Amino acid sequence: MGIEELSVRNGRAVSDRWADSVVVRPRTPERHVTVHQRLVLAFAVSILTLVVVTAVAVTLAVSFEKCGGSSSENVVPPGTGSNQSRDRSGEQKGGDVQPWRRLRLPTALRPRHYDLQLSVYMHNFTFSGEASIELECLNATKFIVLHADGLHVEKVAVYSDSKKPGAMRIHRHFRYPHNQVHVIALHREMKPLRTYRINMTFQAQIQNQLLGFFHTSYALHGERRYAAVTQFSPTHARKAFPCFDEPVYKATFSVTLRHDASYQSVSNMPIESSGLDEDGWLTNRFSRTPRMSTYYVSWAVCDFSSRETMTHSGVMVSLTHSSVKLHYSTDFYSTLHL
Repeated sequence: MGIEELSVRNGRAVSDRWADSVVVRPRTPERHVTVHQRLVLAFAVSILTLVVVTAVAVTLAVSFEKCGGSSSENVVPPGTGSNQSRDRSGEQKGGDVQPWRRLRLPTALRPRHYDLQLSVYMHNFTFSGEASIELECLNATKFIVLHADGLHVEKVAVYSDSKKPGAMRIHRHFRYPHNQVHVIALHREMKPLRTYRINMTFQAQIQNQLLGFFHTSYALHGERRYAAVTQFSPTHARKAFPCFDEPVYKATFSVTLRHDASYQSVSNMPIESSGLDEDGWLTNRFSRTPRMSTYYVSWAVCDFSSRETMTHSGVMVSLTHSSVKLHYSTDFYSTLHL
């Protein structure tokens, strides 16, 4: 055998062994299926992670909103607060949970009479007041929800007509500005078919807009003069005193105005009594009004003159006016003596 033949044979043997060692794996669909399964699994894990993160974010947002509603928006006086769990348990036992979040007032209570005493400070356009509201309980409740917009409520007391004298225990009271209400949460329920009384002291600014209790000015003989009057229609009585400021809640009103003696005051009814205090201020107490809605209540502190006349049906009509044009309105201060 020659050398060339041996080399050819050896070369073929080597190439044959190399060819045998190389395995050509055909492409099969299992490999593609495995890749697709991994992609689907990764996509599912991503979706699940996104759902979990979203759920956690929503839970935190709801918790933050509840905390903000009870701590940042609501003003809880020192010494009357408690932890959130105790508040929630008390609200559950009291029936309706957080009734102050509703747009309309709860129907468990109905006002019967308001006794309003206001001190008006014309030098800095502020006023302070005391409101005593007689209530009738229709359905058992632990919450008293009434309107108060822009009022700084200082003290609150609730009394019952039951045989047990003294004030009822108040769990806390706070404002909820979102619905312009003030909330009083009691330790025990108010019982149906009983009457209760709320005493509230408050103070606020006399507004410079044509809303609520506002002030205006006019010029007389080159002198700037001021008047403070009311505009409660349709829902602005809540800016002047705590009240059930919806037309359906009708009650009677007794208004007392205290102010500097250089001014005079008028209201819906004629003056029942008038007198000077020791500090030289004038106090006018007006007669009790008929049963009416809050937006019909009105008063004014001014130095205008007034005219009265009797109608054919025996109704006294009084018109309080100035001899010049006001900046905001004219002849607004008409009162009907019913």
